[in-house]
Amino acid sequence: MADNIPDSPYLTDNLTNYMTELNLLYENSTIRSCMPGEMIYNKGEASRSEFYLIESGKVKIGLLSKDGSEKIVIIQEKNTLFGYAAAFDGHPHFQTATALEPTRLRVITIEKFLALNEKHPRLSLLVITAFSRVTRLLILQIEDQSFMDAQRRVAHMLCKLVSEIGQKTPRGFLIARKVTQEDIASLTGLSRVSVSLALNHFETMELLRKKRNTIEIFDLERLRDLVEAS
Repeated sequence: MADNIPDSPYLTDNLTNYMTELNLLYENSTIRSCMPGEMIYNKGEASRSEFYLIESGKVKIGLLSKDGSEKIVIIQEKNTLFGYAAAFDGHPHFQTATALEPTRLRVITIEKFLALNEKHPRLSLLVITAFSRVTRLLILQIEDQSFMDAQRRVAHMLCKLVSEIGQKTPRGFLIARKVTQEDIASLTGLSRVSVSLALNHFETMELLRKKRNTIEIFDLERLRDLVEAS
């Protein structure tokens, strides 16, 4: 995988420096199983004073508009946390969380977390680390959507995905998860047509190859150069 850039919207097992603390959460939580498409919580829903640790599966965090359109903010996998903002401040959820595949969650109540944290204060660092990663991601997404054209946004998103879920291949890097053009459109705030045009252009330039729902990057450095171009 490429050198890690901590702004990918695809979060995978990013708390490995806190395995002792993660194990504490596993040991002091309840289990919730979710089917694909099941909403874990909805925007505007009152907080249940609990947050979630993904044991297996995949969850998307996003925003839904009144007309049904969606902006995906983050896609998360195993050993990542979500739902903690509303859990800690007591206000309604400001995003929607939905299972993308069969998913097993660990549910941690704030009451249990605070009791554990008195004895194991590094638990706070685990949550702060998760929060910092998401804050960085959101600020950089705003920057991309404010100052980059469509091609640069798509190029930047591909670089981010490679940093988190890229697998080295003889010709470059394979984005090793199912990430559709609709997903990229939602993550970048672009239309599917704009994403398709950008990917086709990059394919013509021999920077990548599209195959079903996978993308193989042949020239990551040139993609990065496109992102940095003024």
